[in-house]
Amino acid sequence: MNFRHMQLFLKVAKLQSFTKAANELKIPQPSLSQSIFALENELKTTLFNRNTNPISLTEAGEIYLKKANLIKDMIAELDTEISALNNAKTGKIRIAFSQNGYNMIPNLLPQFCKRFSDASIKISQIFSTLKIKQMIYDDEIDLGMLVLPLDIKYLKYEIIKSSNVFLALPSLHELSLKYKNKELPEISIKELKNEKFILPKSSQRSRLDIDLMFKNNEFIPKILCETETFDIANSIVASGVGATFTISELIKDDKKDKIKLFNIKDNNLIKTLVIAYKKDKKLSHLELEFIKMAKELGA
Repeated sequence: MNFRHMQLFLKVAKLQSFTKAANELKIPQPSLSQSIFALENELKTTLFNRNTNPISLTEAGEIYLKKANLIKDMIAELDTEISALNNAKTGKIRIAFSQNGYNMIPNLLPQFCKRFSDASIKISQIFSTLKIKQMIYDDEIDLGMLVLPLDIKYLKYEIIKSSNVFLALPSLHELSLKYKNKELPEISIKELKNEKFILPKSSQRSRLDIDLMFKNNEFIPKILCETETFDIANSIVASGVGATFTISELIKDDKKDKIKLFNIKDNNLIKTLVIAYKKDKKLSHLELEFIKMAKELGA
């Protein structure tokens, strides 16, 4: 189908006049009429009632008008998206992530940087969630990869991925040996009354959920140490000492066979990775593409 003929049809249908359409398009009226006749011959139907004043659409013309407008809108949308994508390839973006946030989707940043290799991409690793939030407020970064819970008074966020939090014990722990042939066995936290725990620092928001879980189970943990990262906690447990709470994707390959994971009864601990940005911010195409890729990789 000739797209130019469709454009001419839309102009005549809008103005209800061949003469007015020809004048506005700055083309001879006979040429316009011939193009419309060619379109009608191609469709094997008449699109205009030429004996009315002003001219009107036939039933076939009404159907064609509806579909032609849809095609026009789709082409305009396509042009917009391609233009935005081309702009994104040379755009700018500033991203900050917590170590825990990054480890939940380890392939995201390398793949994004490869896909938009001509864009100006600045990436910062920040250990403090509060610091990342402040950087968003101060317009020092565009997007922050964070793990909930999160105070969102001035922020919006897109949920990327949610993961269950499990209890982690050394693979040679007596409970690990007891359930060595069972994947993610369920136990009670009270079975660990003599165990020492590696927990997030009390200043971290994730510690609140863990402390609440302990409280609900009337359990007072013995604390071996407090740390800011899952990586350190996992490493200590893998060395054969203590217990911690972690998610499976944060355990490095060289430590997986040294750690046994358990479900805890009445445990509702979940880690949710989000990408946060300023509440009043209009996201650029490059920023939207980053969020889109994160969701696809996190699915």
